[in-house]
Amino acid sequence: MDWKEQLEEWYPKAAELRHFLQERPELAYQEVETTRLVRELLTGYGARVLDLPGLETGVAALIEGSAPGPVLALREDIDALPIQENTGLPYASCTPGVSHACGHDVHTAALLLTAKVLCAQREQLHGSVLLIFQCAEEVGSGAYRMLDTGLLDRYRPEAVVGVHCVPLLELGQIGLRRGPSNASFDVFTWTITGQGGHGAYPYRCVAPVAVSAYLITQLQTVVSRSNRPTHPAVLTIGEIHGGTAPNIIPDQMTMRGAMRAFDQQERERLLGLIQRITQEGCAALGAKGEVQRDVNIPAIISHPEIADRVIRAVEESLGKEHLTLLSEPSMGSDDFSVWLEACGGRGVQFSVGTHDPADPNSGLGIHVAENVFPDETLRYAVPVLVQFTLDYLGK
Repeated sequence: MDWKEQLEEWYPKAAELRHFLQERPELAYQEVETTRLVRELLTGYGARVLDLPGLETGVAALIEGSAPGPVLALREDIDALPIQENTGLPYASCTPGVSHACGHDVHTAALLLTAKVLCAQREQLHGSVLLIFQCAEEVGSGAYRMLDTGLLDRYRPEAVVGVHCVPLLELGQIGLRRGPSNASFDVFTWTITGQGGHGAYPYRCVAPVAVSAYLITQLQTVVSRSNRPTHPAVLTIGEIHGGTAPNIIPDQMTMRGAMRAFDQQERERLLGLIQRITQEGCAALGAKGEVQRDVNIPAIISHPEIADRVIRAVEESLGKEHLTLLSEPSMGSDDFSVWLEACGGRGVQFSVGTHDPADPNSGLGIHVAENVFPDETLRYAVPVLVQFTLDYLGK
């Protein structure tokens, strides 16, 4: 049977599977039931589930073709967000305060359906497909943890491809661009230590609250005055914590924030500037400033050759009218970039549109409690993944 005919036959079950996943979201490193289900289904399809020593969640599996050849990795994420779902759907999350508000249920179902088709088409493959169902994308460490198992030391992919739901793109459209696609993501924790005391005698103290306020204003110059305007960057301070009473000057404050950029050299230069401003700025006011980087996610830079191959796969499987070449990169981030870097930069994460004009709630955005991801998304994501793989590893 032709693989497109197989897809038509299997779409309804894939939609049911996606509903099952949406009802049962699991947070980072808690994706136990999702992991069990994915392993069980892949084994049933005929893929070989691989060991991931030291990890309880996340799945890797291999589909071996009928003849030797390169390894191609397909990667998706399986974790959910700490967001209460407010879609009102009959298959909405049953877990209070947790939902698939980033579409990872769609991603998981899409890769499972892709795996089912490729297992049925393995006679057409010269090489192997490494399936990666990654845990803990939302906390920025899942890719590193899976790499630490030695997965890519055992199976060395020549390229890696993935897909992500985008509610700002119309349903039926596949979006991608060559070059910078998504920003890097660095999360920092600042610790400012001063000298606490009574609020009536500030001259006897070094107030970390005041130092923090000064530091925040100085950090804004990292982008406004020090960053080259031809290389976009964003620095946001999103948390500040300290103090126990209005008339007590605390000993210490903490802040958390994040920086995003596209150019690696500029990113490293700005990271050094953040360190210097923190240390010297706090010292100038008699305090001690320390900054720690908690999350380190590179930018996604789409490989031109792989991007061209994805474009051809879109045109072959869906038609040219379903292709959108994105004019601008996104400041959003995804640790797909970690896999991309591990594969020598040869890869692409393309976008699949989920905004159905008939349903305004499908275009609200990711990480929005009311946003709806249509089941029809599978009908556009999966054919591109299958076509790309068959072209890349085809006889």
